[in-house]
Amino acid sequence: MSIKRSTRVLALAGSLAALPFMLPGVAAADPAIAPVDLGTLPGDLFSEVNAINDHGVMVGSSTPLEPQIKHHATRWDAQGRITALAGLGGEQSEANDVNEHGVAVGWAHKDPARNQTAVKWAPDGAVTALPSLPGGDYAYANEISGTGVVVGTGNGADGKAHALRWNADGTVVALGDLDGDYGSALWITRDGRTIGGTATDAAGRNHAVRWNSEGVITDLSPGIADSTPEDMNDNGVIVGSARLSGDPKPVRWEQDGRTTWLEHPEIWPAWASAVNDAGVAAGGGYQVFGTTNPARWDGTGARTTLSTERGLGNDIDSAGTVVGLENEIAAKWDASGTRTVLGALPGGTYSNATHIAANGVIAGISYNEEGRSHAVYWPKTQG
Repeated sequence: MSIKRSTRVLALAGSLAALPFMLPGVAAADPAIAPVDLGTLPGDLFSEVNAINDHGVMVGSSTPLEPQIKHHATRWDAQGRITALAGLGGEQSEANDVNEHGVAVGWAHKDPARNQTAVKWAPDGAVTALPSLPGGDYAYANEISGTGVVVGTGNGADGKAHALRWNADGTVVALGDLDGDYGSALWITRDGRTIGGTATDAAGRNHAVRWNSEGVITDLSPGIADSTPEDMNDNGVIVGSARLSGDPKPVRWEQDGRTTWLEHPEIWPAWASAVNDAGVAAGGGYQVFGTTNPARWDGTGARTTLSTERGLGNDIDSAGTVVGLENEIAAKWDASGTRTVLGALPGGTYSNATHIAANGVIAGISYNEEGRSHAVYWPKTQG
């Protein structure tokens, strides 16, 4: 469900080096199937999906310039039809999440000076600016609950970046911090009661954190050198990676705050990228030098390597289906480990499945024959 994995996923996927080796128990692939090109807004060249809701509605951005520095907030309906979302008079905007009611959130520039604020879009596309903290001059929204509560980040008069919550009535609240200069609320449960994200302490170290409905913060990784949360499920369970010393290791922070270290060879770095409501996680890690492999961890933390080939797991649904990529082409693995190659656009040499919706629709990106990255999706009827 997370939208914050894609930057690391894409960067690592593009730099993986192929090193052949064998691991037992990996299922054979089905024939490749083709994605549907979601296209771009008129005049743009690139697009990307940032989130997909239970009904297959997608939001993200369409951009005219590489490396995608001019964002235009975009929505695609469940049939893949594209719509531009209104801005606030400035040049750029981006949609980061959409809830089951079709309400989207993100950010927009308020004026040509590029002052940025968090925004919310109604299902009909009408845009509303969300208030910033007193003295603040930027904010952005990351996620919205089913109850209309929005979370994100913004600065205040003190110049620090604060984790923020916008209540359903639109009022903004700064959430608790760890005495550092940065906090970001990345996820909120569907019922709006639990918020997950990241915050720095006074020494500048990054911590996975959780906030309750009162905005009280809990440090999930006290005494750890640093930790990076990657996703949170609707029970408030968070996954990511943490480092006691040396390389980061995959971890799951339970509802009660306990830390479950997920199985992985000790000498190699790894991380969990996504978690479903049963606590089953997807991600990846290195098992030989220079090559990551996609993985799934069960509720006990036991690991299943999904492929002997280089790749990553990016998202997981309630049935345990993992989506990601293998050898730079989008793939999915069902709960039994059977792999389906999801394919790329005609002439494309790279694709990546980044999100899977409750209805089985998969979204991601693919290069086209011109080498431009387009948002794509794989309807449930395909594979």
